[in-house]
Amino acid sequence: MEAIGTYSNLGHLCKKWADLRERINASSPRPPLLYQERSKTRSKRFLTAQDREAIASQYEAGETTQAIGSRYGISKTRVATILREQGITIRRQGLNGEQAKEAAVLYAAGRSLAWLGARFGVSHTTIAAVLRQQGIQLRPRPCRI
Repeated sequence: MEAIGTYSNLGHLCKKWADLRERINASSPRPPLLYQERSKTRSKRFLTAQDREAIASQYEAGETTQAIGSRYGISKTRVATILREQGITIRRQGLNGEQAKEAAVLYAAGRSLAWLGARFGVSHTTIAAVLRQQGIQLRPRPCRI
């Protein structure tokens, strides 16, 4: 194989690069980029008492913490903190300690992750995560034919 002969004659490329440089230098400069609105920063935003009340009422009306946070320029964690400060229970918080123990007993008795999820009002993946945290080995998924 002769690699030197194939790649050693690059004179034609030098002419093309020189022509390209000349065209770039002769072309008019680009116009400045237009102002692009950046997303609002999500930290240290001051919320009035009215904002906090509105957040609570929107959450109780069924809106998610993510959607409310986006509207006010704050994180969903901060929305949850505001809701807790106002005594509002946050939806879908997983299982408490007693529920986790009950889920472990029911799983050991043969109940499925899906059944347990429906029983406690959470997803089957939440149940699986809780069981793994308790050190329980999950059964293999049933084979589908």
